[in-house]
Amino acid sequence: MKRRSALFTPLAAALTLLASFGPSLHAADGPALTAADLASRMNAIRVDGTSFVRLRMEINGGGSIQIQAKQRMTQGGSDVVYQILFPKERKGESVLLRKPSSGAATGTVYLPPDTLKPLTAAEMKNGLFGSDLTHEDVMENFFAWSQQTLVGTEDIGRISCQILESKPSVSDRSSYASVRTWIDPRRMVPMRVEKNNASGSVLVRIETLSVAKDDLGREVPSSVHIARAGITGKGTTLDGSRIKHGVTLTDADFTPDALKSLSAPK
Repeated sequence: MKRRSALFTPLAAALTLLASFGPSLHAADGPALTAADLASRMNAIRVDGTSFVRLRMEINGGGSIQIQAKQRMTQGGSDVVYQILFPKERKGESVLLRKPSSGAATGTVYLPPDTLKPLTAAEMKNGLFGSDLTHEDVMENFFAWSQQTLVGTEDIGRISCQILESKPSVSDRSSYASVRTWIDPRRMVPMRVEKNNASGSVLVRIETLSVAKDDLGREVPSSVHIARAGITGKGTTLDGSRIKHGVTLTDADFTPDALKSLSAPK
């Protein structure tokens, strides 16, 4: 079964980046990789053009919601539309999120039948559909931040991972002081992501629960769990059920008015 979570696609950034060089690592059967190489390769997975995704989100162990996502990922920026398909009472709730290659992300919320509302900067820190994954988390491109450093190795389960630490510049406008990613260098899969404040305390942790191949034959997270510090509950789980790349999407698909339509792209 080819499955892919929509989560890690928008978490990466554009191919071009200015990264600091640190200790090197070896991918299986490949040359040594620096921190800059590793961040660049993770970004390459992200810049994959247009795609259409179906996924299931379970929030704090309660009932699940089914979502479709229209995505356009380019070196110039990211555009994503998330829309609830189920349950019936929430069908049509939609969010448009946009992030240029430089500058802050913006968003618009649609609540049927006719409420359109732009998200304020403060509301970008709210959870997507009430989940533990904020609008900012979805669009943040920490692999493109200017400081990339390898800070160690650690096993996640039986998988030996390299730990990449990413730090933002002022222009990156992040709520976090640093992000650490545990990367399986053989498959180029992020197994864990921790976002930290200035004192190094973990504010949000994202764990990969399972990995599968997408429609392009790449191994990617198919199920992930998100937990935020200071929030009681079981966190949020995302399970990808289907992804299709190369779908037809235009600028018109990423406008506030487009949120009113649940049609799937061609």
